[in-house]
Amino acid sequence: MIQPATGGVALRDMAPRDVPSGLRLCRLAHWNQRAEDWQALLANGSFRLAMRGDDCIGSGGAVHYEQRLAWIAMILVDPSERGRGIATRLVADQLQRLQRFAVVGLDATPQGVAVYTRHGFTDRSGFARMERPADAPAVREFHDPAVVPLQVGELPRLAAVDRSVFGADRMAALRWAAEQAPEYAFRLDAVASGGAPSYLFGRHGHRTEHLGPLVAPHEGAASALVSAVLAAHPGRAFTLDAPERPAWIERLGRLGFKLQRPFRRMILGNGEVPGDPEQVYALFGPEFG
Repeated sequence: MIQPATGGVALRDMAPRDVPSGLRLCRLAHWNQRAEDWQALLANGSFRLAMRGDDCIGSGGAVHYEQRLAWIAMILVDPSERGRGIATRLVADQLQRLQRFAVVGLDATPQGVAVYTRHGFTDRSGFARMERPADAPAVREFHDPAVVPLQVGELPRLAAVDRSVFGADRMAALRWAAEQAPEYAFRLDAVASGGAPSYLFGRHGHRTEHLGPLVAPHEGAASALVSAVLAAHPGRAFTLDAPERPAWIERLGRLGFKLQRPFRRMILGNGEVPGDPEQVYALFGPEFG
């Protein structure tokens, strides 16, 4: 579907064949996504492109989780086209298309908070993008028999727990993460983590590897899962989006992570924050919610 052009710019639905265009916008913005991320986003949501003639100059859309939650993401505009209201139009277009969802959220940079506030979003919490460079000191050899690889076949057992924590069913996205980056999928034995499941997923990135989501009942369990990945993969750069909890940020610092930049998590209107954020120690990422 193509909407009429305004100011020479038309919006049209994004299809799998458009992934190279979306990827070009990511590279211009120095974002970390790969073609595989775009493919997963399209499989789990709906995205639009801003077109000036035959040229793609912007993108925006949302990942859909049942009728319960939609997460606006990938609002990107070619640097040469910024300041012309294209991002505002992309967001407004999504808000019209997402009215059937109970909750609509997004993650914003501090500079973007005022922009999204004008669209009716309210600031609910923050998280810190933490980055661990490839040359960070190696984590000491880590052996914890309770930390084991998470198999794709175990996902149905996690479905109810994850739905409660996240606030909606995201098993399709987690399955994708486990299949494309199995070396980052771990779980902690329920007894060792205090009777509740603890699990970590990850994915490959253009510049760094991304860890998350990470769900655990307490900081010790979360730290064990991150340490297991770092010990198993020395010499790799990692990114992790951590909720703003001082003790957790400090612990990540001891593991070699450094603050890259802050984000604000925003929800449209008076919608409830979904799930149980207290059990989340790393987000899936601003693209996936």
